[in-house]
Amino acid sequence: MTTEKKNNQIKMLLIWLLVLNVLLGIYLSFFKRDAYRLETLKVGGAENMNLAVQLYNADAYKQQQKATLEQILGSMGTTDTTAQGDAAQPDTTAQAPAQADATPAVQGDAAKFAAIEKDGYILGNKNARITIIEYSDMLCPFCKRHYDAQTIENLVKKYPNDVNMVFRQMPLPQLHPTAPIWSQGAVCAGKLGGADKYYAYTAAAFKLNEFTTDNVTEIAVGLGLDKSKFTTCLTSAETIANVTAQVQEGNAFGINGTPGNLVVDNQKGTSVLIAGAYPTETFEAEITKILGK
Repeated sequence: MTTEKKNNQIKMLLIWLLVLNVLLGIYLSFFKRDAYRLETLKVGGAENMNLAVQLYNADAYKQQQKATLEQILGSMGTTDTTAQGDAAQPDTTAQAPAQADATPAVQGDAAKFAAIEKDGYILGNKNARITIIEYSDMLCPFCKRHYDAQTIENLVKKYPNDVNMVFRQMPLPQLHPTAPIWSQGAVCAGKLGGADKYYAYTAAAFKLNEFTTDNVTEIAVGLGLDKSKFTTCLTSAETIANVTAQVQEGNAFGINGTPGNLVVDNQKGTSVLIAGAYPTETFEAEITKILGK
């Protein structure tokens, strides 16, 4: 084979590669455009797509996704992680105790804590020195583990004179779109039936995987609450504002994920943040510090 013939074959090969690259580029450009159009339709139009892009680019959202992935991997034993974010730590007793993961005690606003305890529903001794305020999203898998383990509830039982709890709402609609419906239902259950119905509603709702107006109303009716009053309350502006205020309240304490737990010393007006579904020992370490035992 002559040198000229070899050169011609190389030239033809290069031409074919160039043509293939051009065709591939054209295909990908059309595919990308069609994929973008499809995603735009999924979220309900261009305006919503712009909002979705803003969400995906937000640092807070990226941190939330990172924390969730790390925690899932941690629960599978794939990686050792102490990430704390929107979804909480896996409830494994193999995790280190509270010292490294609880924020140092900080001076809070005693009046603010008192207002939360007055506005919320206390489980346990109302005059207890310590209040554990839990901010939760019913559809957060780590919140479910935290609740199923009855971590805070068992501490209230173990320290009946010293510890009580207040369960607060922190739905994360960017992760769990139907969570706000549950939170609104919880507010209404408490408003219409007091603490007993509030916590009974919470227990029933933790068994569901999504929330609709119908299934939360069914829970309420099953608890003996007035259906008409509940449905009116469920979507009222006042109820929605109440849930929004609770989320903002938690954010103000540095809670951006669930479950987020404040261990409050009512005597000193200080609090410690435990961000995650940690085991009982983590909370008990802080309780012991406060009580000096």
